[in-house]
Amino acid sequence: MKLPWRLLCFTKTHRSARKPQFTRCHSSDSRAMHTIPRQSQDWNIHDEFFQFTRGRFVIDEKEQLSKRHVRFNMNELAQEAAKAVGAKYCINVEKCADGMFNKAYIFTLDNDKQVIGKVPNPNAGIPHYTTASEVATLDFMRNVLKTPTPKVYSWNSRKDKGNNVGAEYIIMEKFDGVQLGQVWPSLDPSDKMKIFLQIFDYQRVWTQKKFNAFGSLYYRDDLGESIRRPLADEEGTQINELDRFAIGPATGREWSDDGRSSLTCDRGPCECFILPDDAKLVFIIIIACNQGKSLLEYRIAVGHREKLAIESRICAPKQLAMLYGPGLYRPTQEKRLDAVQCYLKLVSILLPSDPSLASGHIWHDDLHSENIFVSPKNPTEVVGIIDWQSTQISPLFDHCMDPAFLEYDGSPIGDSLKRPELPENMKQLSESEKNDTIKQYLNKSVMVAWRMLVKNKNPSQYAAMMFENTTKGYLLLLSRRLYELGEPQFRALSLDLQKEWLKSNANEEQKFPLSFSPEQEIEINADRELSALSSEVMKSIQQRLGRIWPDKALAEHDDYQQLKPLLAQIKEELASELVKAPEEKAEFEKFWPFD
Repeated sequence: MKLPWRLLCFTKTHRSARKPQFTRCHSSDSRAMHTIPRQSQDWNIHDEFFQFTRGRFVIDEKEQLSKRHVRFNMNELAQEAAKAVGAKYCINVEKCADGMFNKAYIFTLDNDKQVIGKVPNPNAGIPHYTTASEVATLDFMRNVLKTPTPKVYSWNSRKDKGNNVGAEYIIMEKFDGVQLGQVWPSLDPSDKMKIFLQIFDYQRVWTQKKFNAFGSLYYRDDLGESIRRPLADEEGTQINELDRFAIGPATGREWSDDGRSSLTCDRGPCECFILPDDAKLVFIIIIACNQGKSLLEYRIAVGHREKLAIESRICAPKQLAMLYGPGLYRPTQEKRLDAVQCYLKLVSILLPSDPSLASGHIWHDDLHSENIFVSPKNPTEVVGIIDWQSTQISPLFDHCMDPAFLEYDGSPIGDSLKRPELPENMKQLSESEKNDTIKQYLNKSVMVAWRMLVKNKNPSQYAAMMFENTTKGYLLLLSRRLYELGEPQFRALSLDLQKEWLKSNANEEQKFPLSFSPEQEIEINADRELSALSSEVMKSIQQRLGRIWPDKALAEHDDYQQLKPLLAQIKEELASELVKAPEEKAEFEKFWPFD
């Protein structure tokens, strides 16, 4: 069973919307400001600094805006920005385009320097830990792994009496570069290869660096002794030159999205076993015996987190991967909990036997083209990578192995890595069809070249890519987001895995952990078909809306007025087609996701 692309996209990249983070959209500049000391300028009068202003939400807008509204003392933040780089005062503040989890500002100072100030929204993650981990991660990636991250000048992860800003914040370097998204479409394939060769070099270093625990990275002094693990080498010996760092609770988005940040659950750190590449048998024994806080315990904690989240809320959070309702898939709390129980019974046999996939690695899981900066003079030179918030140390198979800036959304590449070819009927295609076909051909060519590079030069990363496309890999991927969606696919894949297991002679001595009654099989297969239909219906809505489709439920201001009546019209048409009985009308209204 292949998962719908929309569902894969949701589970793999459920992070910030892909919008320019540092585009200037609000400014309080004036000619007089260049001669007026900072203390004479009240930056707090600009309400747009504290509000979400990038667009309009079409799902639960009031709640969405509330989660992205943060009030603090901008005058104090401007002064902190000035002090951080030896300036006297700030002469201008510009608000960058809103991120989904943070506010960012460009501070121009009296010494002609510019810095970035970043303040987390209420939905950014767990207070203190999210900011503290981001700062330590930026330091580690920049100074230990030599990845070009912004230099941090000043920060505060605690909202207490000693923090005059009144909010957590980070003051950091502003890159002298342009976002890759501004130049990527115009680059020829050879220049695109120069870009991904640099990204590959960084990812190869990330692959080589193995951590002794799962969680997130912090400065040691920002964690209580009971929830920190020192960094150790492959023999388990503490690395003294890195003793300022420690591994603590995980801050990944999957641990905080949709209310998860308020859950009382085990966020780690979980110790993992760093083994030599030929230690496959030893690794299997360790997993089976569950010695220490291992990969197995880490993955069990993921299941318990999803179980707690589902139990805390009867209705699933609204999402845009599938449309639920009459005639379509109908989610229930019972089905979602059943999927989690299936996972907890299966997890010990889902984990890969390859030890290179089970060690802890730090990774950037959102390498889209707005998070990568290149030189304006030489656009094939990467000068910086931003957005390291919510980075966590986890197994390779839990990370995004393919960088999103490659923008490939075609059929799975597989292991053949066959060079794509243009169709023989190109001459019969219309101009628009030719353009689309050529674009798909070029995108696939770049992706195949990327995969060939990884396969030849970084085998562990490639092994993670291949594992991701197995039934076990799909199940592990879905297990991290069962609170939101994916339970029909998970249950169906569990049924498929049972059939694979029974056909395999290698597993005759070990009983499959699950059993399904004939009635359960009928229900699971029916839900499999209905969920596929639900995905297709949502896809048809997206295709109809085209350019104005509200990704992450967010619409541009200019599109909102056009979008609302179109959604109302689509709703009416779908209701007339799907609602077959009076009692189903209320159910359709309940599941319709848009305001």
